Amino acid sequence: MQDCVFDKRKDDTALRVVYLGNFYLNCNTCCKRWFITFNDAECSGPLPIDVAWWMPINNQYTHKPGAIEGYCDNIHKGKIRVGINIGNCPGYGNSNGYTGWNSVSRLIIEEVPQSQ
Repeated sequence: MQDCVFDKRKDDTALRVVYLGNFYLNCNTCCKRWFITFNDAECSGPLPIDVAWWMPINNQYTHKPGAIEGYCDNIHKGKIRVGINIGNCPGYGNSNGYTGWNSVSRLIIEEVPQSQ
């Protein structure tokens, strides 16, 4: 997990989070899931912020640029540790997956009004 600390100023706002960077997957019939956490927990409202990448055949050394973006409500004001994480998809075993390679990765965090 990689993370950074964001100082959220109000209780009644949401956080918009964007990850831009490379994803890497090297396996045979596998799946990895990248997801955003807030103080080590996934967003519970409205939905988790995540992507899943499934590899049907062996495709070695696959680096692809990608993005994860979403909004999270119900986060208290104060210091919030926002992280980019990687894990296995349900029903798949462990496989090689990495975040970022040979380029700049960005984690953009913005405090915005909650959606209506």
